[in-house]
Amino acid sequence: MFFFAHGDKSGRLLARMLQKQRTASYIAKIRDSHKKIHYLPGDIQSTIRSYYESLYNLPGHTPDREGATNRTDIRDYLTTHLKCRLPQSTARLLESPLSAQELAGALKASKTGKCPGPDGLPLNYYKRFLKTLAPHFLLAFNSVPEGRLIPPQTLSATITLIPKDGKDAAQCENYRPISLLNCDLKIFAKILASRLLPHITDLIHPDQTGFIPGREARDNTIRALTLTHRAQRRGEELLLLSTDAEKAFDRVNWDFLFATLGHIGLGPHLCAWIRALYINPTARVCVNGMYTAPFKIRNGTRQGCPLSPLLFTLALEPFLAAIRGSPDVRGLRVGPTEHKIAAYADDLLFFISRPETTLPNVLQAFHRYGLLSNLKINYAKSFILNVSLSTRRVSAHTPRFPFQWATSRIKYLGIWVTQIPSHMF
Repeated sequence: MFFFAHGDKSGRLLARMLQKQRTASYIAKIRDSHKKIHYLPGDIQSTIRSYYESLYNLPGHTPDREGATNRTDIRDYLTTHLKCRLPQSTARLLESPLSAQELAGALKASKTGKCPGPDGLPLNYYKRFLKTLAPHFLLAFNSVPEGRLIPPQTLSATITLIPKDGKDAAQCENYRPISLLNCDLKIFAKILASRLLPHITDLIHPDQTGFIPGREARDNTIRALTLTHRAQRRGEELLLLSTDAEKAFDRVNWDFLFATLGHIGLGPHLCAWIRALYINPTARVCVNGMYTAPFKIRNGTRQGCPLSPLLFTLALEPFLAAIRGSPDVRGLRVGPTEHKIAAYADDLLFFISRPETTLPNVLQAFHRYGLLSNLKINYAKSFILNVSLSTRRVSAHTPRFPFQWATSRIKYLGIWVTQIPSHMF
């Protein structure tokens, strides 16, 4: 009865709940890059800001700075490996101006009750005043292909930090950053994502199941279990390699991303709309209820943006295509199909045979793609499971490669994949 009477009032009950929530997320100390621990509020803010500023300003991400990625190398890489292209007729359809129907559809599909961005305007504001705001909204964003930029205030974001369970709270990397974008920017990105989504299956190979309509994570897990069972039953050699990408969405190189969008045949208007989301965006971090000074973002896909998952899968597709097309990377052949890799966004699972030649070439492929796209593999969290190789061969390979070797099982997409299929139960 007490909760029923006081649950919707800003009284003592709400204050106690907020106090408990704030205490759980309070950062009392932080360790900087030199392993020094800071306790003062100003030093904690400065350390956390420096960490995220360096994360979103990786070297080689803009063409006007020394060490920028060679665009010729990117173009050659895409030409060599990425063969899929959007038909010209489809690309022309995606070039039409944004319409009031698309705006209304994006608003209807967006869920309310979420935190607003730095401007403080919630989604309900746009739904309530749609008729008044729609002409101004469409005029502003339809003028982007003509050279008008999105205001910097619209591109700003606020980052809140959530500590990871069971991790050292004094380490900056052990916090999960949640980026809050302004709702008008998210509505704009939602319209672009809705346009691109029906055609994404023509651009992304079925090996990638993350964020693609009609595909699910279980497609990959069932595939892994089936191939493991087959290799055990038929005595075919097989290793499973599960790799962990370090902050994959935050490290995406914009030069590589936009080159990929142009290579797959997106038109100039759609590319201009997408590029407008990445022209001088800024962010500030909320630390213990206080905001740091804003800093510029120069790499990574915008977290919380409805378009970001699609952009990431498009940026990763050239690497997956390179693995599939490489004769030096050998997988498990079943009939006419050779299974080499399964992906759910950045969670990659390789099916490896002939590891003497395949594993060095996988490492080389990661290195080449990483130089162009900023992808970085965390080898300490990447595991190999021996399914059917002899113990002697495994012992010979263990010191040669930086991956961790699992004894009996690895976890992929929340499922334990075991060396012996009967142990799954």
